[in-house]
Amino acid sequence: APSLAAALRRAGVLTAAMTEAPPPQDLELAIRRWAAALLRILARWAGSRAAALPLVFDEEDRRSLRSVLRGAVQHVPPEQRLAGLIPTPALPERALEELARTATPADAAALLAVWHHPFATTVLPAAAAAQPDLFALDLALSRAVAVRAIDAARQSRSRTLRAWVCDTIDLENARSAILLSTAGDDVVPADVFLPGGQHLTFPAFERAVMAREPGAVAVQLATAFAETPYGATFMHAGRDVAALEHELVQQRMGELARERRRAPLGPLPVLWFALQLRTQVVDLQRIVWTVALNAPRGSLDIPFAATA
Repeated sequence: APSLAAALRRAGVLTAAMTEAPPPQDLELAIRRWAAALLRILARWAGSRAAALPLVFDEEDRRSLRSVLRGAVQHVPPEQRLAGLIPTPALPERALEELARTATPADAAALLAVWHHPFATTVLPAAAAAQPDLFALDLALSRAVAVRAIDAARQSRSRTLRAWVCDTIDLENARSAILLSTAGDDVVPADVFLPGGQHLTFPAFERAVMAREPGAVAVQLATAFAETPYGATFMHAGRDVAALEHELVQQRMGELARERRRAPLGPLPVLWFALQLRTQVVDLQRIVWTVALNAPRGSLDIPFAATA
């Protein structure tokens, strides 16, 4: 709609060269390019806080590859695999487009290997399986991100960054525990658990996986996270992983906002900015398709101020 394009143009998302009423696919591409430009600015601005940048870019690459690999398994059209993805230095726009056109996860992983992407070695075994498993692909990406995040935090010598990485790994393990609690008796928790957290130990993770019943899983996770802001969230999580992830993102943004005020010259403002940007990309994508499909609008009053 022309009014949406005008609003995005005023917010600096669209360039003046775009038509008055571009199609939704063009709007989505413009949003991705806008977000990528902001990440480039962030990288130049970070200076001494650049230790946080690998965490930012690796997380975006993980989201991109998750979408690409899932799309290949499920035979999703290439343009849908690209929806909402933000280009990074390791996976620029053309690379994402080439990955989105691959026919199989193995083809995508082979491209990553040719490009010497740091995730290639970890992802290739799961992607090369005769029948690639979506959870195994997700786990391979999570493992690659965790290993690099631990290394980046260690090199940074920042206690706040190390704490953030530990929490991230803990929450990734909690998500896996909820998913695996429904997977049956053939699950081997040791094959799934990511080392490097500090609250959810392996014994607690194993108890949560083996609890099976949603209430019992929630109790195990809430107990493990009792001394963190996330304990109460897990207590009411059930097995709705999507709702849980949304709630955890909101909580983490709140934690980052508080911590960055305590240490404004540290690395956490970089992570806060990146998380705000990711949230805005998701919101803008929803707005574009809500308007394009003339779906019920609900509440679409979402500000642009956080990353403008």
